[in-house]
This record gives sequence, structure tokens and C-alpha cells, in this order.
Amino acid sequence: MKKLLFVLCIGLAFASCKKRDKAVWDTDWQVPLVHDSLTLSNLVADSLLTVVAGNYVLDIHSSLFEFKLSDFVELPDTTVESTFPMALNFAAAPGTSFTSGDIEEHALNIGEVQLKKIRVKAGGIELKVFNPIGTKTIFNVVLPGVTKNGITLSQNFIAPAGTQSSPGVVTGFVDLNGYELDLTGEFGTSYNRIQSKLTVTSDPTGPTVNVTTSDVIKFRFSMKDVQLDYARGYFGNQLVSDTVYANIDAMNNVTDGLLDVDAMTFDLAIENGLKVNGKFKINSLKNINANGNAVSLNHPNIGTWNTINAATGSNENSIVPSNTTLSFTPGNSNFEQYIENHGSKNELSFQLQMNPWGNVSGGWDEIYDTHPLRVKLNGMFPLNIGLTDLIFQDTFALSLVNNSNKTNVKSGQIWINAMNAFPFDGNLELYLLDANYQTVAVVSGTSTIESSVFGSLVNGIMQKKSVVYFPVSETVCDDIGQVKYCMIKLKLNTYDANGNNIQVPIPANAFFKFKLGANLTIENHL
Repeated sequence: MKKLLFVLCIGLAFASCKKRDKAVWDTDWQVPLVHDSLTLSNLVADSLLTVVAGNYVLDIHSSLFEFKLSDFVELPDTTVESTFPMALNFAAAPGTSFTSGDIEEHALNIGEVQLKKIRVKAGGIELKVFNPIGTKTIFNVVLPGVTKNGITLSQNFIAPAGTQSSPGVVTGFVDLNGYELDLTGEFGTSYNRIQSKLTVTSDPTGPTVNVTTSDVIKFRFSMKDVQLDYARGYFGNQLVSDTVYANIDAMNNVTDGLLDVDAMTFDLAIENGLKVNGKFKINSLKNINANGNAVSLNHPNIGTWNTINAATGSNENSIVPSNTTLSFTPGNSNFEQYIENHGSKNELSFQLQMNPWGNVSGGWDEIYDTHPLRVKLNGMFPLNIGLTDLIFQDTFALSLVNNSNKTNVKSGQIWINAMNAFPFDGNLELYLLDANYQTVAVVSGTSTIESSVFGSLVNGIMQKKSVVYFPVSETVCDDIGQVKYCMIKLKLNTYDANGNNIQVPIPANAFFKFKLGANLTIENHL
């Protein structure tokens, strides 16, 4: 929004600039354009700002990333088919049973993970039966170990009569939300096993039909899009390696100068809500600024493994996460230099290994989806900042057209009437650029927007008033048709009352109020 208002101001000041002709007269105009106010909350979320001893402090408690159950266990869509061929040729009377009703086990292909129990939050099972018998047939499908509120999943299907080449088919779907699956098999000693039991009976009120050994009864179930919110077992010796990126777009606009910050301390906290042991390693953390300069964060724990203990608790509501904290201080890290590089691109490379010592829990690892492993940044950062010729610049499109046949602006000046309660001053320049980003003209302010340090105390906060003019000459108007872009360059400094460049705190409720306008000399046409 602020950029849009600035474009509007420049456009009005430069609109229709042209060389003078003979049938004209000049008039002078003063045009107020914008009245606005900026505070620190325009740059930083209010939730991150707190006040200590009358000055702003960044109070950061942020989750950088987290690992949930789905990062360690994902059930693939799985289709299982059971076939029951007829052993004899015979005449089947009404109510004949064609299957033994024995339990079958089906293995889930999920790699080295050994699951014994899961709970489903989404997805389901599609059930499908195929009847080759020449009479209506009743299928009773039971999945032992698949329960909800203690009731085992059971479905009945009545399939129409069919033949081996054209069987009667019936399909059903069961939403598994809230179901628990015991995956230890029929005898409770295995893992990754789903059980099924099928009973098939001919219509007790139907006719007698001939059955041959070529008749094959089929039962198929398919697990589709299953998502878990709980799992128990052994999650294997998984190693996760990744790099996460965080871009601070505003830093792309800082192109030169020095940023000096106060000594900072922060914690990188690993909060493990998984009932699984592990270890965590930061391979590297670096930032890269707009000029391509990179600074890597140094710390004794970077490049070394850190043990993560399992969470404790007997159920979902009693989980107590373990906490591993890496403290970064001026004495053990170069975090101050890392920040002062004003890097816009931040890269964190890390590794996380589960169960580095093997299956020490005996298959009793547990993960609740509501209790992830989180890596968090916690810190209090005093906003004591020193700026030495820090250059902030931004470029935006600006296309202006000459019109020699209409009343137009011959020359003028943009002005800013500012009240500054921030403890830094700024010099502003406008670079008018052509289509190739080459400079057409530079419009500089006649003075500095002065720091509040040089002002007076008003309503409990130091404030300083400044009026800055940006002359737009007739020569600039002559070349204005070449302009396709405008680059704003703001040079910032922090000075004390004696003019020395120092670190300064940002007081609570600091603001920058301004009025933006233009004084124009209008060239009038009859």
C-alpha cells in the first residue's frame, strides 16, 4: 500500500512533463497527497513484540518444523484377494456352506516398520465379493482385530446368482474413522498382519444347484487413503535427512551498509512428543544476503548428534514430551555476526534418526498424531540496533508519458512533512530508470529525515519534525518519457545526541507520521 501511494505521488509530480512552447503561462500549485503513520507493527507481528524497560523486544516462541506420525508411517493403498475353489463336483442343497470359515492373514508392505496396533482417522476399506454359484449366495465377511467401540467389523453381502465367467458381484465400503486395528495376527505374536474370515452360504430358500471344481468364490478387500492418528510397534531405524529454507523477503532490499545488533541469546528446543528414542543433528545453518555473502552459524552442537529421549505417559492424554535444548549465546556462537549479515536466504540442514539403538522398547514404541516432535526457536531479542549507512532499496514499475498538447507540469518538487519517533535518520533518493534499468535521472532530498534523538520529549516519547523536499527540474521533465522504473534508495543511520554512530533501543510506541505532497509549476495552454 505504501509503495502504491508513493507511485501515485511521483506520477502526479511528473505527469505530462514537456518542453515549453510559446503559447503558455505558468501557475503554482500546492497539492497534499498522503497523510499516514507507520509503527513497528507494520514490519513485525504484534504477537512478537513485547516491552521491557520501556523499549521493544522481540519475544519469539516459534515452531520451525515438526514431525508427525505420517512422517514415519504411511499405509499404502493395499488390495488383498482370497479365493476359495470348490474341492468336489456336487449338487448343493439350499443353505449349503462353501467355505470353512478359517481365519486368513494378510501382510502389509510397509518396509522395516513393525506395527502391532493402529487407529485410523480417515480412509476406509472397499469390500467386494464374486459369486460363481447359480443361486443367490450370502457372504459374511469378518475382519478379526478390526474393532470400533469393542465391536468387530463384520459385513453381510447377498450376491446374485452367477457363473464362473460372469459371477454375481456386490461391493461395499466401510469408513474406518475411529477403528482400531490389531495387527499381531491370529495368535498375537506377529506384526503388520490384517486378518479376514469369510463364510459363504447358498440361499436357504433357493434351489439346489450344481457346483463344480471350476467354480471359484472370490473375496477382495482394498484399503484406500488410510490415515492414522495412533500407531504402536517398532518404527525401525529410520534416518531422515532434509534441508529447510526460510526467506526473509525484506532483507533482499538491504544492499549495503552495516547492521550492528546487541548480544543475543536464544534456544533451539527439541520437544519430543513421540514415545520413541532418537537423535538429532544440525549439519549446518547459514544465511546469504542480497550481495551473495554467506555466514554459517558456529556452535559446538552443530555437526554433532544430540540424544532425544522418548516421551512418557500411558495414554494420549498423559503424554509428557522430553525436551532437549541447545542454547546459543555470544560465548558459544557467532549468532550476532549471523544476524548482522542481514541474510535474506536461510538454510537449515539437519538429520533425525529414530531408534538409533534398535528395538529397545520391544515393539512398544508409540506415536500419537496429536503429539509430534517439534523443533522450536525460543528467544528474547532486544531491539538495540546500530545502523551505519545501511542501504534499503526497492524498484517498481513507473511509466510516464509526455503530452505536448495539454496543460502539464513543467517542474516542481515532492515534499515530506514528517514527525519521527524512531531513533534513526534517513536520506532518501529516487532513481528514475529506463527499460534497461539504466539511470535517467536522480532526484535527491534536500535534507535528512532526522532521528528522534535530536528532537524533544512529547507525551513521553522523543520526537523530531523534519521537512524534506525533492526537486523535479525541467531537465528531468524533458527526459521523463524514457522512464520505465523507479528505484527508491534509503540510507539509514543511528546517531546519539553528539552525532556518534551507536546502537540505540527502539522505544515502545515509536512511530513515523508523515504528510506527502507536491508543489507544482503548471504550464497552462489556451
